[in-house]
Amino acid sequence: MNNIIKGSFLITLGTLYKIIFSLIIDKYLALELGVEKFGEYKFGITIVVILSTFSTLGLSSSIVRFIAIQQLQFQRKVLISFSLGIVLLMSLLVTVIALAFNPIFNLDTPFLLATILFSLNLIYNAVFSALQKPGLKAWINDIFGYTFYLGFLWMYFQLDNSNNYISYVYLGFVGVTFLINSISVRKFYVKLSKESLSKIELKKYFDYSTPLYGVSILIVLSTHLDKLILNHFVSDEQLGLYYAVFNISNLLPLILTILIFFYLPKASRFIEDGKLEKTMIVNSFLSKWMMILATMLFGIIIYYSQELLLLLYSSSFKEAHFVLKVLAFAQWINVSLGFTGQNLLALGDSKRQFYIRLISFVLGSLLLYVGVVFLDNLGAAISILITLIFSNIFQIVVLRFKHNFKSYRLQNWYTICTIFLTGIIIHFMHKLSYFGTIHFLISALIDLMIFLLVLIVTKTLNKKDLRMLRIIG
Repeated sequence: MNNIIKGSFLITLGTLYKIIFSLIIDKYLALELGVEKFGEYKFGITIVVILSTFSTLGLSSSIVRFIAIQQLQFQRKVLISFSLGIVLLMSLLVTVIALAFNPIFNLDTPFLLATILFSLNLIYNAVFSALQKPGLKAWINDIFGYTFYLGFLWMYFQLDNSNNYISYVYLGFVGVTFLINSISVRKFYVKLSKESLSKIELKKYFDYSTPLYGVSILIVLSTHLDKLILNHFVSDEQLGLYYAVFNISNLLPLILTILIFFYLPKASRFIEDGKLEKTMIVNSFLSKWMMILATMLFGIIIYYSQELLLLLYSSSFKEAHFVLKVLAFAQWINVSLGFTGQNLLALGDSKRQFYIRLISFVLGSLLLYVGVVFLDNLGAAISILITLIFSNIFQIVVLRFKHNFKSYRLQNWYTICTIFLTGIIIHFMHKLSYFGTIHFLISALIDLMIFLLVLIVTKTLNKKDLRMLRIIG
């Protein structure tokens, strides 16, 4: 089994495990805490993610490319040790500031303390990606981590019914993951000196990372600004409903997580070696695969949104089904357009990526404010849809006209046509009366079988895809 197939299998296994356990955990939390408390708990995690992004200084993105292009093992070790040390100091500073201004957030202290460990875990994940170590990422951060998380929650709800200290559960989950990550990367720790730091061209590293720091902040704010604004304007119950549908729609971008783990370091290496055409071909195939995978989940959400909310949460969440469809459509577009931002990073164009994200953030902020004020949760979902379309198109234009990088090829457009054709077929099949008499999971399985059959019959998936797997590996 070649590296890409084996690695993809491990990342897919870990991601699927994480998805399943995340859904189980969210359902468990929703049932135990209720809609309002569920929203408060998830908002605490949102603040952790935002603060951690400020703590990582953009290194969780830039370190992938710089480790990938380093030839010497010692240089890689210096880069890893230096990055971890800088992020540790920055996360301590951010956490102290957050604790001082905690009345603004009104969060439990353990959530804020989790920022330090979560920030370092982000760097560890980036290191695993750069070193092409999918097993460590999958086993530690997905499988072991989420198993401990569910176990901690179970023990907590067995021992404490007050829900006053549940934030300690999240701190414990992040802490255990950090501990295992630290042990796994211990052979890459080195003692730093002025001589060792100068060898890896730190100025170049920070020149590349600085715009990415702005990009990462804009991305995380854009991703979670909807929750921040909703927290201010809507009730805790509406916020809880929004978190539920957001969590389901956010399963689609996890498809990107599976393939970005391999794509960014490989694309960076190809471009560094002057193999731009090879990079574009690989990008085309991976984008096609992502679109197909995203369509499978998106189709299920479109046809069975209410059933999913009942299955994954409870009947109290079913009223948010249309918001779920809008958010899912936004993420389907985002995933289906491929590695727009990642291609800019691989090309070393972190500055234009920053400018695009800045413009998108300003646009998204205005749309979110207006949308939430007038349409609550639905307004937030529509705003995200418009912003994601704008941001991706802008990045595609920059790639095409500034770098002569063609994100889409004929096979990508052919795949889109096949997907729409399949959608029409399935839509008319759902008009048949017998579809309403069978369980939605069986109906969804039939939909998926039809989709795969059409892909094979139309040769949307063919021998070229298998050949590309071998080339990438």
